[in-house]
Amino acid sequence: MDALCGIIGKHDTTTLDAMINALHGRAKAVHRVSTPRYSVAASHPIDGDSICLLDGDPRLKSTGVLSPASVHCHCSSLGNYSHLALLGPYTCVVALDEGRRWLLMRDALGRRPMFYFQGGNFLAFASELKALLASGIVPKRLNLLAVDRYLTLRFVPGPESIVAGIYRVEPGHVVEYCDGHVSSARSTSFDIQSREQPREIAARELRLHLSNAMDREKPDNILWSGGIDCAALAACAPGIRPTFVSLERGWQDEARLAAESARLMKMPLAPIHARRLTEDTVHRTVRALDEPLADPSVLALWLVAEAAAENGQHFVSGHGADELLGGYPRYNFLQKAHGAKRLVPAGLLADILPALPPNAFIRRGGRYLTSMNDPLESYLSLVSVFDRGEREDLYSGAMNSAVHDLGGGIPAVQDHFTKGDMTRNVLALDLNVGIPNLLMTKCDRIAAAHGIDIRFPYLDDEVVAFAVALAPSTKFGVRSKPLLRRAMRGMLPAPVRLRARRDFRFPQSGRAQRVIENVASQVVTPEYVDATGLFRWNAVDTILREANHNIYRRRQFWALVMFFAWYHNVMEA
Repeated sequence: MDALCGIIGKHDTTTLDAMINALHGRAKAVHRVSTPRYSVAASHPIDGDSICLLDGDPRLKSTGVLSPASVHCHCSSLGNYSHLALLGPYTCVVALDEGRRWLLMRDALGRRPMFYFQGGNFLAFASELKALLASGIVPKRLNLLAVDRYLTLRFVPGPESIVAGIYRVEPGHVVEYCDGHVSSARSTSFDIQSREQPREIAARELRLHLSNAMDREKPDNILWSGGIDCAALAACAPGIRPTFVSLERGWQDEARLAAESARLMKMPLAPIHARRLTEDTVHRTVRALDEPLADPSVLALWLVAEAAAENGQHFVSGHGADELLGGYPRYNFLQKAHGAKRLVPAGLLADILPALPPNAFIRRGGRYLTSMNDPLESYLSLVSVFDRGEREDLYSGAMNSAVHDLGGGIPAVQDHFTKGDMTRNVLALDLNVGIPNLLMTKCDRIAAAHGIDIRFPYLDDEVVAFAVALAPSTKFGVRSKPLLRRAMRGMLPAPVRLRARRDFRFPQSGRAQRVIENVASQVVTPEYVDATGLFRWNAVDTILREANHNIYRRRQFWALVMFFAWYHNVMEA
């Protein structure tokens, strides 16, 4: 992966140097071009006559990977941005009209990042938010509406970031900067139109698409586990080397299953033992992420990447299979539950809801049933970290007023919900919001911090286009990912092909949990909470004390710990 940064509209090498230094962990942006109108840098050579800064491997459907010069030529010939048609993981910054017009572009799934900040007469951009903060030209102010959205979704949806004034280029969009004005237009979208297809035919197609994706990547190493996701990729690329990182049992006890899978597939496996979690690991992870992510798996992923970096630099991973191929049961459950809404006496439930006991599952379930006519509200009532009422109880009076004055709500999410197919709604949300802002963010930043490159064949454009068009009847079944399991018949041993999906757990006891609790005690204190002016200490204290009571409290505990750790490490650094 590469590092890109620059300032457009003026010559400012001091600011450029600061951003280059902040991106040093990602890559060394040693190549630069400076003129009176701009100063830009990248970790690959720059052609001063046709500037195209590139991170990733863009391609056209009929060609291989494009060079920066080819990307520049392609952009110069565009009639409009809907004809961009670039595939693959990429972020590009292209100068047109002799540097008077600039394009910032990002792939449809957000596999490569890009942030920007507009000043009075300039625009600064960088691969990571931390570089813009390090530039000295961006005031460090919280975006309070983004904080509200983070505490709802576990991450901040684009285009805004959690820092006021800093924006991200949205996935599948082109941001144009010309004559001091910024505009954004969509260049790529997903065609989520379900089509019925016999499962056997669909399985054969999926196998072909995965093989093509692995051919494009030509990987040497695969991040290994005991499940079907990585095993299916290995079956499509004979000779690939598995890299398995063994973690403390508090996170996941996968060593036996990983070894068994490798043995059954006749693959050599030499397990690597990750370092033990420390308080310093938590803070280093938070600093690398740019924005807070209320996902405890970021710590496990950090430990995996740290150990894997000793084994190689280029890996493929099975991430994305669950989102695209029916790995999560919530898709099918929500669709079936939504179809039964006429059977629910919503009026009666609305009357008795205030009298229900203060149990998270009962309260959330009741709110889900009473809001079934509103797909977005019913979805958020179940999956949000803090629902609307819980956020109001958590916030200080000033924070509640600020969120209300800013309009509240989460428009970045509601655009993907319609009154129709709930499965389609959730898939659209994952493709446009969840995968770019949660999955790809944590994988990109953590991989970059360790100097490795991780690719995701399940998020290959060809695989994605095929998977999003599958009808729910083809994609879902009694077991998770039934289509992938059928596609791997004859390619994987039955014990591997039929193995249930497993995930990283949130440690609820043992040494890892004590480390996390120690960090919480350091960064979430009454004095610190009161100093931010955002939350009521009594509400925060209740969440800290009840962290292991149920899944909702665990999510809320982790969201607050990650937010305050991020604020301490980034905003106060």
